[in-house]
Amino acid sequence: MRNIVLVLMMSLLCYSTFGQKNPKRIKIILLGTFHFNQSLDSTSRLHSNLFSEKRQSEITDLVNKLAKQKPDKIFLEFTQKYQPYYDSIYSDYLQGKEPLRLKTKANEIFQLGMKTAKILNHKKVFGINYQPEELADSAYKPKNKVDDAIKKLYLELGNFNDESRTNAKFYDLKYPYKFPNQDSLLQKVTLSKFLLQINSVKKLQQAEYNEWNYFLSMGTGNDMSSTEYVSTFWYGANLRNFNTIMRQVDYKEDNCYLIIYGSNHIPFLKYLFNLNPYFEVVDLDKILK
Repeated sequence: MRNIVLVLMMSLLCYSTFGQKNPKRIKIILLGTFHFNQSLDSTSRLHSNLFSEKRQSEITDLVNKLAKQKPDKIFLEFTQKYQPYYDSIYSDYLQGKEPLRLKTKANEIFQLGMKTAKILNHKKVFGINYQPEELADSAYKPKNKVDDAIKKLYLELGNFNDESRTNAKFYDLKYPYKFPNQDSLLQKVTLSKFLLQINSVKKLQQAEYNEWNYFLSMGTGNDMSSTEYVSTFWYGANLRNFNTIMRQVDYKEDNCYLIIYGSNHIPFLKYLFNLNPYFEVVDLDKILK
């Protein structure tokens, strides 16, 4: 009798957990990139041939693959204060005018984001790049006491100089996996294959590992002041970017979003989207290969 009751209870639990109808999930395409236009200011060969016939053909191929997913909104890496500027760039592009400024024309915002948006007849693209550095701008005016406190925290952390470290021997271990030289790799493979490589799990892990380990080791004992920078102005910044997207969600109408952003931002954004039952992060391999 006891066994029968137990089976019935387990059956009811399974029904209550798994018998519910799954909700609609908006597909999320997270495409981590490097900044295409940075090579214009350096001797890097990373994308010096961006406007060659071969590279432009690869961009067209990539854009067509992205457009095939029919994203309802496209989110790109520029701060919201520059939304009017990029609105004008995109408006001109819809009328057949490409950007005159080379650095704007070479940017992935235009080369990938706007070109995809135009194919899909989108009216605009959306900027989501929160930049903590703007807190130090004399023109920045805090909107409330919390914003004022965050500004003061940013300025204080900028002056923070604690060279003491805990367990530095461990934190200074080199990332254990090796990757090909990025400049050389891009000369050998297509843009799609290169983007797949920089969006691979270990490559994204390497960027996170190398970026923040030193900060995490700063301070001794219970002093972890340096982690406030990582939490507030890295994870916090990406949480703001995530929330900017959330505020644009039209759950009834939208089915897919494309987010083109610097690859270092992708792991935490992916984490946040995976926590939400109304989103589904799409495997890039299924799109770009």
